[in-house]
Amino acid sequence: MGFLKGYDIKKFYKQKPPNNNSLTTLKEIQQLSRIPGDEKFARAKDNIEYSFEKITKKNGLPFPKKIVNNLLDDSANEITKIKKHFNRPRPWSLSKEFDVDLKAVKMASMKTPSYPSGHSVQGVLIGNVLAKMYPQHANEFKNEGLDISKSRRVAKAHYKSDSDFGEKIGNDMFDYIKNKV
Repeated sequence: MGFLKGYDIKKFYKQKPPNNNSLTTLKEIQQLSRIPGDEKFARAKDNIEYSFEKITKKNGLPFPKKIVNNLLDDSANEITKIKKHFNRPRPWSLSKEFDVDLKAVKMASMKTPSYPSGHSVQGVLIGNVLAKMYPQHANEFKNEGLDISKSRRVAKAHYKSDSDFGEKIGNDMFDYIKNKV
C-alpha cells in the first residue's frame, strides 16, 4: 500500500545516539542490568503482529492483517536506513567493555544495529493506527505498543535511548500516515 511513501527518515539523522564509550552509555548499560529478566515477556512481545492480533481477537474485533503487514514492511525499510546510518552496537556488545554482565535474551530479531529500536517504532506506530481504528480500545492498543518497546529493554536488546528514539519515530510516522488509514 505504501503508507510511508515519501516519508523522509533522514530528518532524524542529526539525532545521534550517545557515544559508545560515554558515561551516558555506561549509565544506560547499568540501568539495563538492573531490569529484572523476563524471557517469557520479551519473547511474547517479539512478534509484533501477533501481539496486536491477540488484542483484537480478545475484544471480538477484526484484525486488519493486510494493513498491519504493510505497516511492518514499510516501516522496516525506513528503520533499516537509520539503523545503518548510526550503526550503534547492541548493549550486550558494549557491556563487556564496561565489565557489566547483561544476561541478554538473544532472539533472531536482534541482528541489526541498535539505534533506534525498530520494535519501538513499529509497536508505537501500529498501536496508534489500531487505536484510531478502534477508539474504544485505544488505551489497550497504545499500551501494547509501549509494552513491545519495553520488552526490548527487558531482553537487554536496546538502550533506553534506542527505545525513546524509536517511540518518537513511531509517533512521527503515525502523524505522517494518520489520514491514510
